Amino acid sequence: MLLAITIMELTMAAVWLFLIVFLSSSFFGAYISEISLWFSWIPIANIIVAIPFMIRFSQEPQPNIDFILLIVSSLAFLVTFLRIMIPFLQVRKTNTEFGEAMKSALGEDYLDKIDPNINSRFYKEVKFKLIRYLRGSQIRKLKQRVKSEESITYRFLRDKDLKLHVYYPKREGIFPVVVFVHGGGWISGSKDEKSNIAVCLMLANLGYCVYNIDYRLTRLEPFAKKGEHPHDHPTIREMISDVRSALLFAKRNASKYKGNPDEFFLFGRSAGAHLVLLTAFSCFEDFFKIEGIQCTEKDVEITGVIAFYPITDLYEFYRLYGLSPVRLAIEKTVGGTLEEKEELYKLFSPISYITKERAANIPPIFIAAGKQDKIVSVKQSEELFKKLKKYDLTSVLLELPWANHIFDFVMYGPGGQIVFEYLTQFLVWTLSIKKLKEGVVEHE
Repeated sequence: MLLAITIMELTMAAVWLFLIVFLSSSFFGAYISEISLWFSWIPIANIIVAIPFMIRFSQEPQPNIDFILLIVSSLAFLVTFLRIMIPFLQVRKTNTEFGEAMKSALGEDYLDKIDPNINSRFYKEVKFKLIRYLRGSQIRKLKQRVKSEESITYRFLRDKDLKLHVYYPKREGIFPVVVFVHGGGWISGSKDEKSNIAVCLMLANLGYCVYNIDYRLTRLEPFAKKGEHPHDHPTIREMISDVRSALLFAKRNASKYKGNPDEFFLFGRSAGAHLVLLTAFSCFEDFFKIEGIQCTEKDVEITGVIAFYPITDLYEFYRLYGLSPVRLAIEKTVGGTLEEKEELYKLFSPISYITKERAANIPPIFIAAGKQDKIVSVKQSEELFKKLKKYDLTSVLLELPWANHIFDFVMYGPGGQIVFEYLTQFLVWTLSIKKLKEGVVEHE
């Protein structure tokens, strides 16, 4: 019996060591780096269990499995502890660097330029708090502080209508609008995912009217579940059309949910970030026009864009992957391989729209990414940021040194917490500058 327990504990320690060492350097490291603190009890438990066996070993001094158990468990604990501590040890230095990045992008006195009459709250001082990490996103409490309207149809389609959720503050006032677009590689994801709902509730609680939308997804066999994608292989063109349609719906219905029809932000993660950037940058391209709807400059005016770990250059993104599900997803959503549809890869790349001629129509951009991203290279964000700066366009890039893809799915982890707090500053600063410019125009 004791031998069986020992073998089981040894197996657990070895498996955990494998998970931490190998998976932390893969896509799954996105989770391990932010939530491993919650699982640190596993190697600790292994060590505790190993102690009585080691007492027996001390009485019988010969090599046995108990000694191996203690070594492996201790090694697993050490590696886990180091992995846990990386974000926590770096968060203060990273926070300081982010503060400098914000000042460089928005001005040394950017916080002083924030209009105190803006109805949306923000964090005046960004500081990582362990207690907030331990408490989690507290979705239940957030739901008590905001109103919500769920599963509203915003677009009628032949195959299946598209729906969205709306979240807005209970308190009185008129609030800026955020249209939130989920990620998922263009083939998966939903407005109903817990992490998406948590972000939208958090923003609504701070003083925003948030539209959390679904859009058409392409089907990638055999990864698509039965009935998951009712639409017939939509491409990025149709997805952009959906985002624009949601934007127009939000503008037409803004007053119904305490939203300001003249203050609109687009917010996307990963593939969703790609779509919101492309939507903002290609507003007047006929290729992306909404079927049956005439878009005008007034219809699609965007106050700002938030892009977390975005795909910005499909040409380079495609070249990174060989025969893999990622490359297949790109081919499905573009409509062909790079060799077959090279012109579409450029047309569907947000970075290709940043030109001298279009610069006047590009709104302020807030970008966040992890330097250890295993899915979308941080270079995608860096190249976009570099091109935005080339034309003196307002943009912020925050790079988390330890973070992988989807780092913010743990909303109050070391990465998510400080990025979201700087995001609140960016939002109200952008609104303040917009009001200031409008006031100057009116005065003249």
